[in-house]
Amino acid sequence: MKRRLAFIILATGTFCSCNIPVMQQQKQNLKQTEHHVNREANVPDQQIDTISTAKAMNETKSNTTIKFNDLVVSIQDLAIFNPEKLDSAQRDTIEVEAEVGESIEGSSISILSDHISDLRVEQRYETSATIMNEGPHCDLTEWKHFNSGWKSLKQNANGQFLCAEYTDEEHTIFPGVSMEELEQKVKEQCGEEWVKLLVKVKSPTEYPCAIGISRYFLRITGIRKDSGKKTTKLIVLKTPMGC
Repeated sequence: MKRRLAFIILATGTFCSCNIPVMQQQKQNLKQTEHHVNREANVPDQQIDTISTAKAMNETKSNTTIKFNDLVVSIQDLAIFNPEKLDSAQRDTIEVEAEVGESIEGSSISILSDHISDLRVEQRYETSATIMNEGPHCDLTEWKHFNSGWKSLKQNANGQFLCAEYTDEEHTIFPGVSMEELEQKVKEQCGEEWVKLLVKVKSPTEYPCAIGISRYFLRITGIRKDSGKKTTKLIVLKTPMGC
């Protein structure tokens, strides 16, 4: 099953009122916002009951298409906030923001190019800390991170690259930090009121603190047919944190 993990909370005693693992596993496919994507309606299974059929007919899947100057990348079943950034993509690095609950984990990627051969796609991720307050959250995405290594993506029989999926443990890897360090950063970035939420917290993984994936990276490399030179494209996908 395709994973839709935005991040995982390791709580001792009290859990967040919104269940993050459930939200991640039950990724919403219903997207109302129109953007630069190709849409196709889900085909309901004729064996399921009437209620399930009605729900399935109302769901849609979104493919995000990113156009570089010499290749086109289509990521299956991914909805983003800023599709306007995809229209003028002559640069080699493009950053996009995923909608809540979205992830590239388990997605398939199609690449079309008349100019590049020997295509290769690699993936890695970055974790960050966040502080939650029953809805509002303060994400420390400009602070410390864990950065995973690059992983080469395999291709299926149709030539699509299959995005890597990560375990719950991988989602919560983070550098060792003291609560004093964390509180100081929260005070600087979020304010005194947020620091008060940490009075009884003993770990960056204890609610209302959490560690989760804040960005995914896709690195696409290949050889230009006209010059024989190597070319590299980078897609950075920012994912919402908190709940």
